[in-house]
Amino acid sequence: MLAAILFDLDGTLVDLDGDAFLEDYTEKLSGTLSEWIAPARFKSALWSAAVGALATPHPTQTNRAVLMHQLAAALDVSPDWLWAHIDAFNRTQTASVLPGGRPRPGAQDVVHLARQRGLKIALATTPIYDLPVVEERLGRAGLRHIPWDVVATDLFQSTKPYPAYYQEIARRLDVAPEDCLMVGDDAFNDLAAAHVGMHTFYVGPAMGGLEVGPAGTLEDLAEWLARSDLPWERSRPSRVAGRELSE
Repeated sequence: MLAAILFDLDGTLVDLDGDAFLEDYTEKLSGTLSEWIAPARFKSALWSAAVGALATPHPTQTNRAVLMHQLAAALDVSPDWLWAHIDAFNRTQTASVLPGGRPRPGAQDVVHLARQRGLKIALATTPIYDLPVVEERLGRAGLRHIPWDVVATDLFQSTKPYPAYYQEIARRLDVAPEDCLMVGDDAFNDLAAAHVGMHTFYVGPAMGGLEVGPAGTLEDLAEWLARSDLPWERSRPSRVAGRELSE
C-alpha cells in the first residue's frame, strides 16, 4: 500500500537550480577560508574529494565523515578544524548563497495533503549538505516548519542515484520500498528509486520522447491525493496527467 511519499527539493518543491546553488555555495565558502587556503585550491580539492567520497560505498560512515576525511587530507588540515569553519559558514551565511527561489506551483498543497492523508513524508534531496543548508532551501519553498519524518542530510551514508540511498530512506521511514512514491524532476537521480521497487512520479521537463513513467505536475499529484482512496490498492487504476500512477 502507499505509505510514504519522498520529495526531491531543488527543482521539485522549490524553483531553484541545485547545481547553481552548489556552485555559489562553494564559491562563498572558499572565500571564507581564503585566509588559510587559496580559493582555487579549496574548490579543486572539494570537487575531487566529493566525487571520490560519495561515489565509493561507505555503509558504516556518514557522507560528512568521509568527505571531511578526504578533503582535510587533500588540504593538509585537521578534519575538526575544517568542519568547524564549514559549520560556522552553514549556520551564519547560507542565506547569502544564490538568493532567491520560490515554491514550485502546488508544492505546499501536495506536501500538506500527503501529511493530512496520514502518509509519511521524506525530503529526499541529495545528501551533501548539513541541516541548516537544507532548512534554508526548505524555507524558500515555504516548507521549513513541516514535520518531516525524514530529511536527507550529509549524515546519510549514501547518495543519489544509488539504490542504497533509497533503501536508507525507506529504512529510516520504517516503510517497505514498494510502499513508497518518489517525486522528483531529475530523471537520472530521482527515477532511480524504481530500482529498489519504489513507485515514481516525474515532475520535470519533457525528456524528448524518453519514457519516464507516471508524470505530471505537483498540482496533478495533489489532485490525485485529494480524491483517491488510500491505501494504494483501493485507488487503482488512478491516472495522473493521462498516465497510470500505479502499475
